[in-house]
Amino acid sequence: MSVLPAASRSVVLLAVSGVLAAVLLFWNGAPKHEPAPRPAGKDAAAAPAWTIVGRQGLELGGFNQPRGIAALPDGSFVVADRSARVQHFSADGKPLALWIMQEHALGNPKGLAALPNGGLLVCDTHYGRVLEMSIDGKVVKQWGGPGKEPGQFVHPLSCAVDARAGVAYVVEYGAYNDRVQKFKLDGTFIKAWGGFGSEPGKLNRPSGVAVDGQGGVWVADACNHRIQKFDAEGTLLGAYGDLGGGDGQLSYPFDLACAPNGEVFVAEFNNNRVSVFDAEGRFVRAMGMAGTQPGEFNQPWSLAVDAQGRLLVSDTRNNRVQIIQASGPAPRAVARAAVESPKQAQGNP
Repeated sequence: MSVLPAASRSVVLLAVSGVLAAVLLFWNGAPKHEPAPRPAGKDAAAAPAWTIVGRQGLELGGFNQPRGIAALPDGSFVVADRSARVQHFSADGKPLALWIMQEHALGNPKGLAALPNGGLLVCDTHYGRVLEMSIDGKVVKQWGGPGKEPGQFVHPLSCAVDARAGVAYVVEYGAYNDRVQKFKLDGTFIKAWGGFGSEPGKLNRPSGVAVDGQGGVWVADACNHRIQKFDAEGTLLGAYGDLGGGDGQLSYPFDLACAPNGEVFVAEFNNNRVSVFDAEGRFVRAMGMAGTQPGEFNQPWSLAVDAQGRLLVSDTRNNRVQIIQASGPAPRAVARAAVESPKQAQGNP
């Protein structure tokens, strides 16, 4: 039997080591989506700054998983969290007041929207109703009640007001009653559309609704992993997105907001980012990735655009709100795609 010289044996060992390393890499699986590196040096200085509001806690200014968020005409904003608390913040993020829903044994509210009269619409999700409330938490009027008839609700999740047209839209889900309902601002039912399903125009847990500058109604169709655009009469104008973590793809879009320049911001609960589309539904850019740093998210739930054109994001699992100028440049990052089952993503509605 011949023996390889020492130099040849070294070459063979190196080759074998390389093969083993490749096999181990294949076996362990390399991640398909790596986060883009955080900007450094000159790029970091040029990156837009996010303002952080709040922290984990139950005192004024603290959050327990903030969800619903709405911008008020004076620049201030309100936030509802999982403890059935609604807090009012100044435009620069200072906590002003806190109140707790009068009834919350069944669950906490979700969607919020500002009314032209200075009040709020509150989706009192687990009570199957929408409440018109004052900014200090007093109930002014109730819209609807539990049920599946016109003007009633199963689980209302989000609401949006079109002050110019004098109407409001509410999206709900549950008991195969997934739909959009349209009301006058006095609570009078006008019409409904949608229905449970995955076909164009149908909905599966519609979790967010927003109105653009032309009166178009955008719906975050969460469990169909898409957004849909309707006109004010409920005619479908387009459906955008499919399941995934790439550009233009979505994973459980829970809310959206329309900016004055026509852009539509979408909070992706599972992709831990905000995706941006233009008025025609074309993907523009993505903002953020999973993490705890400014500009990073942990299951963002709701969005609002205020009168200054700032984007407000309820960064739910990070127990904070993040604010950035929506019309300016945005950091670009590739999200870690976290595709879960609908049951995992939904949790407590």
